[in-house]
Amino acid sequence: MKKVHILTILVTVFMVWAIMFRFEFTNVLDLKIMDIFYKFRGEIRINPHVVIVGIDEYSLSTLEVEGDTWPWNREVYGRLLENVFEDGAKVVAFDVSFTEPNEEEGDSYFASTLLMYGNVVLGTYLINEKQTYFLYNENLRKIIEENVSYLDYAYKMTNFKELALLKPFRIYKIRPIYEPFSVSAYSATYEIGSLDADGVVRRIPLLVIEDWAVENGVSSGILPHMNVIASALYFGISPSDLLLDFSKKVIEMDSQKIPFDNSGYMHLWYYGKGPKAFKEVPFYDVLNGKYEKGTFKDKVVLVGYTATAKGLYDLRITPFSSEEAGVYVHATAIENMISGDFVKSLSPFYNALLVVVIMVGITPFMRYRSKTINTILMFLPVIYLVISYVLFLKHVYMTTFYPIFGLIVIGSTKVLGDFLAENAEKRKMREFLYRYIPDRVADTLLSSGELKLGGETKEVVVLFSDIKGFTSRSEKLSPEEVVSFLNVYLTKMSEIIRYKYDGTIDKFIGDAIMAIFGAPVSYENDIERALRCALDMRKGLKELNKEYGYDLDSGIGIHFGPAIVGNIGAPFRMDYTCIGDTVNTASRIEHLTRELNAEIIVSEEVVKRSKEFEFNYLGEYSVKGKSDKLKLYKLLGEKSTVQSEDKISTSTEDKNV
Repeated sequence: MKKVHILTILVTVFMVWAIMFRFEFTNVLDLKIMDIFYKFRGEIRINPHVVIVGIDEYSLSTLEVEGDTWPWNREVYGRLLENVFEDGAKVVAFDVSFTEPNEEEGDSYFASTLLMYGNVVLGTYLINEKQTYFLYNENLRKIIEENVSYLDYAYKMTNFKELALLKPFRIYKIRPIYEPFSVSAYSATYEIGSLDADGVVRRIPLLVIEDWAVENGVSSGILPHMNVIASALYFGISPSDLLLDFSKKVIEMDSQKIPFDNSGYMHLWYYGKGPKAFKEVPFYDVLNGKYEKGTFKDKVVLVGYTATAKGLYDLRITPFSSEEAGVYVHATAIENMISGDFVKSLSPFYNALLVVVIMVGITPFMRYRSKTINTILMFLPVIYLVISYVLFLKHVYMTTFYPIFGLIVIGSTKVLGDFLAENAEKRKMREFLYRYIPDRVADTLLSSGELKLGGETKEVVVLFSDIKGFTSRSEKLSPEEVVSFLNVYLTKMSEIIRYKYDGTIDKFIGDAIMAIFGAPVSYENDIERALRCALDMRKGLKELNKEYGYDLDSGIGIHFGPAIVGNIGAPFRMDYTCIGDTVNTASRIEHLTRELNAEIIVSEEVVKRSKEFEFNYLGEYSVKGKSDKLKLYKLLGEKSTVQSEDKISTSTEDKNV
C-alpha cells in the first residue's frame, strides 16, 4: 500500500511537470488523442461562410498557355476582385504575397481595384529573427521601414498588465506588402505560426508582437492576424477598432468573442478535409466567369494555393490530412470566428489541477482490496475517455492522455499488487491449510476466499482406525520414540487415505484416525473407496511392522449415514469436521474390533450398498448411544480376491487328501 501511494505521488508530480513545461513526448501523445477524437467524430456538414479561389495547376497551366507565366501579372487579381465583388462577396483575403513590384500597368490596375472595393486583406510573411533582417540590403531595409501602414491596425487593448503572464508569438519584423497596395487595402501576416510538436496544425495565432515596432517606439507592435481582419470585415468592424482583452484572453469582435490561449493562439475546430468542408473554384474559372452566380454572395473569399499547385508548396498536416493546402487552414480559422466554433482548451494550470484532483480522488480506494473496486479502477480510464470525448463534441478539450496514463499506471499497479498479494496469501494459506485439513477442503475454502462457520447435512462414509493396545505399549517408549513412531505411522496411513483413495482426513486423536468419504466432494464410489482404503491401511501396517520390527495390530470401523459436515467452532478457531450419530456409530464399531475376531468391521448400511466386496456376518451388537442393536459384518476383501484365495485353499486341501 505504501509503495502504491509513493508511486501515485511520483506519477502525479511527473504529469504536473510534463503539463506545465509541455514535455514534448507526452504532449504529442495528448494531442494525438484529440486527432483520434476528430477521426471518431468524422466530418461535419456545414453551410460555410468561406469560399476558396484556388491557385491550382489547372489555372497555372492555362494562364501559362495564354502567355501569363507565374508570377502572374497583377492585372488578373484586379479582374478577380471585380468578378467576386460583383457576385456579392463581402471580403476577399489573399494567402499570397505581394511584397515586390511587378509590371507597372498591372500593379496600377490591381491597386485601383483594391481601393475601389475596400474589403480586401493582403497577407504577407514574417522576418522572424533580427539577425536575418539585418542581412537585408540597407536600401531595402530603408524602404521596408518607411512602409508601416500595417501598424495602423494594431489592437486596441485592455488589461494590458496581464500581457506579462502570456507568452505570445513574437517576431522581429513583418515584411510589408508593396506600398501602392498597402495604402489601398488592409494587410497582415498569413503565417500559421509555431506548429505543435508533431508538426500538426491545430491552432493559429490571433496576434503577433513585432519587436521592431516596439524597439523603435512607433507602435505597441501587437498586431492582428490576416484571418482576424477578414472576420472583422465580415462583421462590418474596422480592424483598427478590434479590442484585445488580456485578462479574459479574448478578442472582442462585435457580439463575438474570439478566445486565445496563453500563447495568443486560437485552437481550431476542424470540420473535416478542406475540399469537403469548403467549396473551391479554380482561379482561372473565376477570372473568366465560369462559376454559378451567387457562389460568392455574402462570403469571405480566400485566394490561395491548392495541393495541386506544383512548385508553390503550401501544404500542412491537419488531424484530417497529411497534405492539406494552407489556404484551408485559414478558411477553417475564419469559419470558426464567424460561426463561433472554438475549441476551448484548458490551460496548463487547470489541466495540471485536473490531474491532481483525479489522482487524489482515487487515493482512498488504494487501501481496499476489493474486486469491485479493482474493476472500477480498470474501467475509470475508459470512463474518463468517454467523458473527454463528449466534452470534445461540445468544443471543450481537457487533457486526456495524462489522466488516462495516471489511472492506468496506478490502477494496474494496484490490481497487480492485489493479485500478487492475494496469491502470496493463498499460497501461505494453502501451505498452512494442507497441513491441517484435507486438500479438497482447503481448495474449497481458498476458492471461496473466506473462512466462515456453517455446515450441511450429507450422506457420508465415516472410517475410524486405531492401534490396539498402543497406550500400554507407548508407556515403554520414550516421548521422542512415541512421537517418531506416530509420525511414521500416521504419514503412512494418511498417504493411503489422502492420495490413493481421495479421502478426507478429519482429525488425528493420538494414534486414532478419523476419515470421511463423500465430503466435501461426493462420488458414486465413496463406499468402495472407503473399503479398499481400509484393506490397504491394514496392508500398510503390516509393511511398517516388517520394516520397523513392530508387532502392532489395528482395528477399523466403517459406517454410512447422514452427518453434519462443515466449519464448526468459533470465528477465531474452527475445524472442518463431521459430527452426528453416524460418526459416533463408526467410532463404537471400531471399538468392537478389540472384542470380536475381526480387524475391519462394517455396518449393515455399508454392506447393503456394496456389491464388489465379501463380508462375513458377525451378528447383532449393542453399542453405546444406540437403542437398537447393529448388524455388523467383517470385511473379508474384494470378491475377486476372496474367490481366488478360496480356490487356492480348496486346491491345496484336495492335494493333501
